[in-house]
Amino acid sequence: MARTARHPRDRSRAVDHHNRQVAGVTGALLLAVCLYSVTVEPNAWLWFGWAVLLLVCVALFAVRP
Repeated sequence: MARTARHPRDRSRAVDHHNRQVAGVTGALLLAVCLYSVTVEPNAWLWFGWAVLLLVCVALFAVRP
């Protein structure tokens, strides 16, 4: 069975969509950790939140559509 070739513009749209998703998730996580740090005194959970945010950002940029 033959596969149809995708148009390069479709790939570009997919990458743009992925980048918007990455930016949205990163922004939401950053806002959540910042609000947490303002509401509660900094402690081990705050550092854990920053570490999770960093790992999620790295993972989202590493996974490409």
